[in-house]
Amino acid sequence: MTFTADEIRANRDYFAHKLHAEKQRADVLKAVEAGKFDFVLLDTRGREAYASGHIPGALCAPLEEFDQILPQLPKDKEIVTYCWGHD
Repeated sequence: MTFTADEIRANRDYFAHKLHAEKQRADVLKAVEAGKFDFVLLDTRGREAYASGHIPGALCAPLEEFDQILPQLPKDKEIVTYCWGHD
């Protein structure tokens, strides 16, 4: 099977983006473990889920309220969001 130049470029771009995202995730995990953030950490789950447990230092920012919260966030810091679900 032969790949076209466009397919090769698309695969390269996909994996470069994936590696970058995973590196950022690792950086966030290290910062959370150290308890020292140089970014704003937003928990995008609902308020009830946030109240029942969240990463220390994270702010509650439910997706349905995000339009109201966004203007209040600092413009000079990176914004990192997280959420998780349980079935």
